Amino acid sequence: MRRPQQILALLAVVVLASKVYVQAGYSIEQAGLKVIFPPDNKKTVQMAMADFGKPRYGATLIGNLIYPSSQAGYGGSSGYTCFPEDCQYGCQNFNASKPVFKIDRQPGQFYIMLLDRGPRNKEGHTACYFLDKVFNAQAAGADAVLVANDEPGELSTAVAPEDDDTAKELLSLTISAAMISLDDANLLRQLLKDNPQVTVMLNWTSVVPQSSVVSWEFWTNSNDECGFSCKEQLKFITDMKDKAQALETAGKAKFSPHYLLWNCPAAFLNTTECQTECIMNGTYCVPDPDDDPTKGYSGREVLAMNMRQLCFHRLASAAGKAQLWWDYATRFAANCSMSAKTYTLDCAAGVFDSLGGADLAAGKTGRAVWDACAGFNETAAAAAAATNPGALKIQVLEDELANQRGNDSLGISAVSILPTVRINGRQYRGSLDVGGVMRAICSGFPAGTEPSLCNQGWVSEDECLPGGVGYLACMSSDGALAGKTKCVNTFQGYSCECKDGMYKYVNPLTGEERCEDVNECLATNVPITDPACACPRCACVNKVGSYKCTGPLDNKCKAENNFGGCWKDTVKGETFTSCVDTVWEFQRMAARGLVNETDPWFKCECPKCFRATAANTCEPVCDLDQCDRNTGYCAPKGGGGGKTDSSGGSSGGGGGSSKSGMSVGGIIGIALASAALTGVVVLAANRYLMKQRMGDEIRDIMAQYMPLQERERNALLAARAGAAGGRVGRGPGGGIRPDEDSDDDGNGVGAYGWPGAPQGAAAAAPGGSLGPLGPPAPAAPTLAAAGQRAVWGPPPVNAAAAAPHKPAAGAASSSRPPAAASASSSARPAVDVFTLDEAPMLPSSTAARAASDADPLLGRELGGASSGGVASPLEQGAAAKQGKPEDNPFL
Repeated sequence: MRRPQQILALLAVVVLASKVYVQAGYSIEQAGLKVIFPPDNKKTVQMAMADFGKPRYGATLIGNLIYPSSQAGYGGSSGYTCFPEDCQYGCQNFNASKPVFKIDRQPGQFYIMLLDRGPRNKEGHTACYFLDKVFNAQAAGADAVLVANDEPGELSTAVAPEDDDTAKELLSLTISAAMISLDDANLLRQLLKDNPQVTVMLNWTSVVPQSSVVSWEFWTNSNDECGFSCKEQLKFITDMKDKAQALETAGKAKFSPHYLLWNCPAAFLNTTECQTECIMNGTYCVPDPDDDPTKGYSGREVLAMNMRQLCFHRLASAAGKAQLWWDYATRFAANCSMSAKTYTLDCAAGVFDSLGGADLAAGKTGRAVWDACAGFNETAAAAAAATNPGALKIQVLEDELANQRGNDSLGISAVSILPTVRINGRQYRGSLDVGGVMRAICSGFPAGTEPSLCNQGWVSEDECLPGGVGYLACMSSDGALAGKTKCVNTFQGYSCECKDGMYKYVNPLTGEERCEDVNECLATNVPITDPACACPRCACVNKVGSYKCTGPLDNKCKAENNFGGCWKDTVKGETFTSCVDTVWEFQRMAARGLVNETDPWFKCECPKCFRATAANTCEPVCDLDQCDRNTGYCAPKGGGGGKTDSSGGSSGGGGGSSKSGMSVGGIIGIALASAALTGVVVLAANRYLMKQRMGDEIRDIMAQYMPLQERERNALLAARAGAAGGRVGRGPGGGIRPDEDSDDDGNGVGAYGWPGAPQGAAAAAPGGSLGPLGPPAPAAPTLAAAGQRAVWGPPPVNAAAAAPHKPAAGAASSSRPPAAASASSSARPAVDVFTLDEAPMLPSSTAARAASDADPLLGRELGGASSGGVASPLEQGAAAKQGKPEDNPFL
């Protein structure tokens, strides 16, 4: 957990409090969000990563969007009820909702939950922490959380508060969290109302700039009395030590430790706080470790130990042994603690000597170099400052101040909170654990150049484990494909290895991989080259990852094969069987992998003129002499008057006549003749109508290039107006059919390209208008880029989006709401993978800068707000009294 430790003012007017800490804003490191389904939304937006959780640095996450709202209709749900706050705020465990909300997880699927910020500024309601929202969402089965802002504004970074419950929740979080803007959240809500499923992609592939050697920093403190934060930092140093040293030794990464500094405003130089926490007349300060300047260790002593650690790294780096800093930091923490009263220079010197510090400089002068770097004569500097203000500056600390200010032009983020990890100039966002930080470091390497440890399971979630998305996509569950497919876990996600009858398919738009079967029977020349597949009665049987050629398949329906075991009998000296040879169907099905080589290529089915019996045999349906062997139709013998039984046989005399005396052939002939005559009449009428229509169209086209006689033009318009009161237009009763309109989108073009009348003018124009009847249909919503807007969650849809659509006067109303996206298809389409711009997005306004970490020096170099810099402590106090809004990164 990162905690702001910036002293903003030491106000004498505050009773019982001599020190005031300000809840500073947090610089923003952003990732991308893209809607994948529905497909009408092509734009991407930005999301500000939370300062906790596990962002998937270097990877993407595609999942179904879920909004557990109390309102019905979101994602097809009937709504959920939570108490005391609505479910969409995520302030309570979702097990207590009515009905109980629980994500029905499917194998290989991810789920991204949208929650609202707050509820803030609502009487009788209390906002809950961002951390609590994410914790509850994870318990409900979410893989990531998007918190929507509740008001327009700039992006901000959510942080976790410092308390005992925080530590427990932080340790259990395994999902990522981020903020999105009010506008973007409104769009997502509308999409969820219009579509039962909305799929989005979260993208962290471009958050960290890439380089062949990754430079990274850890901003920390030698203080060990700051509670959970100090324990978290020490654990990180201990766990990261061997990994960081291995990267440094291999030349893949360059690490440097840093220590945050503040300064004391001139008006408070004589206070106890500045005198116990600062050196060089308030030029460099570190907060008191126990917040009590009258007891325990002081901020000055912490600053001195910080300088010792910083100078040790400088000395070791010059000797080519920069990785020794990790040994120094861990040994110092173990031996020189505040609680044991050993937090002293003598203890630090003992650690220095145990690491062979004297040998880090030529002639065993390492200790002298170390003392010179970390030492200073404050009395002499104060005396010299009367004529030379620069005498109060210490170069090693000036370098630290320059580093923590950052450099916007170079894309280097400023730092103002502890602890902070900065990788290739960008601040790390997420829980301070070795796996998360290592994953972010690995994302700083160009693809394919990362060290091997980046692809170990502890760096990221292993998607190749049984049931994981990679495990399923690479078909690892199919034991028959052992050795032919393999799932390889990487910090970017997973990769499939497919061979021997399998091939790897990569979605060109999303980058998702999966193993697919190569159908040798259809996609190769196997049936041609292999005699066992190429003969007329041979079959190629496709299997997943393999195939088999059957060779010649016997005709099972021959007598020597006992007719396949099917029924057979002799009737009137002729042998009949129910065996049907289906080798041609077997060949077709086998080539598609739908049958096995052991499946039969014949079937038992009673022949024509026979029917099945209960005894699993066949019997004639009539006298075989009366049955057509091709159609199975039984015709009675003799002529006229005979009755035909239900089997088609004759119960009376007569030849081939029906009851009316008409022969069956005659009836069929009459039917065919009638159908032919009808076809001729329809064809003639169609040709006449088409000829007439083509003539009208030619006249319409010619009218655009040459004047027609007024009489002919009026006649044409009158004919097209029809009988509906002379009405001209599209739709029922109009003379112009929709398929004749050259621009159905309402772009101001009428039928056949004639200019359409302005909207609302149709009723006023004499004789009507050939233009569109109404305003153009509203465009489907798109995701607007967030830019420098805020991002975290609000009420459902803003007023503008929810306002009913009012058509123009005289225009036909549209049934589509203006902010609704059309659900065009139930299939999930793929879209472009979002690539984040590398330029950092920092607050631009003076007020935002005052609440951010863009300049943590309290205006030391930039001056007050009046001079264009960060507001002074007194100016900020005045702003607070005037009720100016202040963003809270906890809620």
